[in-house]
Amino acid sequence: MANIEIRPLTDRLAEDEIADLHRALQAAGAPKLPKSDEAGVMVARNIDDDVMAEFLDRLDASDMACDVYLPIELDGRIGAADLQVGSLAQLVEVLDEMRDDLSVGEDDEDEEEEEEHEEEEEYEDEEEEELVDEEESDELELVEKQLRRLWKDFYQGAHMALERHLPMFVSVR
Repeated sequence: MANIEIRPLTDRLAEDEIADLHRALQAAGAPKLPKSDEAGVMVARNIDDDVMAEFLDRLDASDMACDVYLPIELDGRIGAADLQVGSLAQLVEVLDEMRDDLSVGEDDEDEEEEEEHEEEEEYEDEEEEELVDEEESDELELVEKQLRRLWKDFYQGAHMALERHLPMFVSVR
């Protein structure tokens, strides 16, 4: 299961990893990380690994699939301390672009369509082949719904992390 959490670097990384990260950021010309006294928070936990993998694949298409997102401006992603590191601001931009692809915000319409579809099924006599197709369709709809939920978690988490000036960690076990 995967998690998304907002934490200070010192909560998740060893001193040598933090030093490697700072060196890599400096080499990339990135600004210093802001200081923050904010407490960490769990954004989402126990995310299905397959759903997270699919979501990260979509982020990877924009070179934004990372283990850690920092509250600084950074071009692309960098590798440091065995982690892929990116910018929260860029993550938000990519998430905004993904919004339409995932039909985020259309949950109410989808639920109404599902109810109408269920009522129609009660009156139809379907063949076995159609049932298999419908089961596959239901599975795809469930995955899409989970991806929309995960998009919302990433989006809300990125905004919270920016406000708190803390990194956002994405961990897949």
